[in-house]
Amino acid sequence: MKHLSDYVNPYIGTISHMLTSTNPEVMLPYGMARSTPVSHDNGDSYCCDQVLGFPLGAAYVMPGKGGDFHNILDHSRETARCYYKRLELEEHDITAETTVTQHVYLYRFSGQDCLRLSFPGGEAKAEGNTVEITLSWPNRGRRTPLRQYAYIQLGQGVELTGQEEDALIFRAPELTEVRGAVSMISLESAKKSLELEAGGQSFDEVKARAQEIWDAQLGKFIVEGNTEDRKTVFYTALYRAFQRMTDVTEHGQYFSGFDGKVHEGTFYNNDGLWDTFRCMHPLQLLVDERRHKDILQSYVEMYKQSGLMPCFPGFEGDLPVMIGFHAASLFADAMAKGIEADYETAYEGIRKNATEQSMMPWACNAPAGAEEECYWEKGFFPALKKGEAETCPAAHEFERRQSVAVTLEHCYDDWCAAEIAERLGKPEDAEMFRKRAQGYKSLYNPELGWMAPKSIDGQWVEDFNPKFAGGMGGRDYTTENNTWTYTWSVMHDPEGLAELMGGKEKAGERLDQVFREGFHNEPSKFIYLGQFPDSTGLMGQFAMGNEPSFHIPYLYDYFGQPWKAQKKLRDLMDIWFPNSPTGICGDEDGGAMSSWLVFSAMGFYPVCPGKAEYALGTPLFDSMEMKMESGASFKVTAKGAGDGLRYIQKAELNGKPLDRPFLTHQEIVSGGELVLEMGARPAK
Repeated sequence: MKHLSDYVNPYIGTISHMLTSTNPEVMLPYGMARSTPVSHDNGDSYCCDQVLGFPLGAAYVMPGKGGDFHNILDHSRETARCYYKRLELEEHDITAETTVTQHVYLYRFSGQDCLRLSFPGGEAKAEGNTVEITLSWPNRGRRTPLRQYAYIQLGQGVELTGQEEDALIFRAPELTEVRGAVSMISLESAKKSLELEAGGQSFDEVKARAQEIWDAQLGKFIVEGNTEDRKTVFYTALYRAFQRMTDVTEHGQYFSGFDGKVHEGTFYNNDGLWDTFRCMHPLQLLVDERRHKDILQSYVEMYKQSGLMPCFPGFEGDLPVMIGFHAASLFADAMAKGIEADYETAYEGIRKNATEQSMMPWACNAPAGAEEECYWEKGFFPALKKGEAETCPAAHEFERRQSVAVTLEHCYDDWCAAEIAERLGKPEDAEMFRKRAQGYKSLYNPELGWMAPKSIDGQWVEDFNPKFAGGMGGRDYTTENNTWTYTWSVMHDPEGLAELMGGKEKAGERLDQVFREGFHNEPSKFIYLGQFPDSTGLMGQFAMGNEPSFHIPYLYDYFGQPWKAQKKLRDLMDIWFPNSPTGICGDEDGGAMSSWLVFSAMGFYPVCPGKAEYALGTPLFDSMEMKMESGASFKVTAKGAGDGLRYIQKAELNGKPLDRPFLTHQEIVSGGELVLEMGARPAK
């Protein structure tokens, strides 16, 4: 029987449609050690065939012959899995193999006679068959730099023969291994990881253990009834959905860039919340509940260490990236779904962000000003008037104000804050945030039929074009997408949005037009893509390749037209997610897009994190089983789905008729079976 881990094709998505491709990493779920060849990066990892080395954290090792380390790889002679990679370097007939543990990289090389160990900007100390490396780089203005430590063990017969700038040269036997552990704490911690995780084990034993770990993780989902290609796409999406956040714990301790100190406990870092709050975190919550609790506590610790609830936590601390205070979503979703966490402390940080911090894009660590007061009092974040010069010191020169997107995403975040406040018994706060959450209505322009920007005096911005306005990426008014996309970013109140549009039927018609609207009698599609390079995977104005679009097809459920969601979702899955290096139609963003595919292939999706419900779509497989930590499992049976039947004729949940296109969280986590009768024509 085929291992589930052998379905994973790490090269899916390694040629981008416009911006950043994925990397074919060998790693463990949530792991620190992530191995993919170091190369001259051209933006598409599949095309980077000039190998510079193999990573040992930020250091890297390269096999060579006769002192020549120039090598080219050929994908046709490569085995790539999530737990193991074998490739041939054709210049010198060298074979390189890699596998990993949580903190340790293992390499097995054959065919070489020398090795080069590079440590850019770092320091190295070689003694016998071990090398200790310390690398450091500035930590965003702090006096103490960030440091990474690598403890490296070379195979028998490897001898130091020389030194170059930032590199050591070794004589090496034809067959040798290199093992290296990384730490953000100390060389001693790295050495301990190497001993505990790989000591006394052969390369093949570590490889087998890595495969077991991935088989167990992927085995939380069992799908049947479609092609082998579709299974590959599904399990590869799962592999990417469990890459972040990164568990940076080392033997009960961790280094935090939020205060530059070492702490006791478990800690997860490396998250792009603007991308991941939508469906990656909700997916992990379903099947990795214990980890999710640790992730929530990690955010609490970040707040306690830095004084702010982070937006884009990284190894060096919070990064002022994108828009919104989406930690509110992370905690509101967990709270609605019954996950234990320190919500009092989390809410303290969420409230502080929402009442004291700048809402300007890429400036969440700046203090609030007149623009925030406009949002708090009038319901919208103000745009500049046509031709008006920017005077706000927090405004980013390139990212600008993104005023419509900022308004809509903060309205959602404020709804999340209201949900938390209400459950914590803070009625005045809940009322304040609920009022803010309705501010989206202030930007709906009934003459245009779309959201539109207003200046601080409450006037509509002149000559606003919902399709092309805003300059590069729409950044005067939106985030990477136009308002044909952003108008729908009212996840917390789609019914209220429909009322603004004249009712659910009218809202459904307007949504129809999103999927069919082209570029006739105006600038062409290539002009549009030059202005909105993130809006990839286009179907009309719908951009499958960017996160603000993820929930849009599911809004048909809220508008009383679920068969339209079923039609569009199957098209999107079939067209934009093939088993190919081009098989991710936008930025993967650390598991965000793959999580959308996993949910959609199962047949349901969390449109509004913070509500304990999921909207039904259309399954990609005849059967799916999801296993949860409690021991319960939830099954979706949809005979014919694998052969292309996309329309739900009728539904039964645990043997009883289901007359709504929604599932509650409790219905899923309690276990049971959803049986869908599928057909070729819609059942309206």
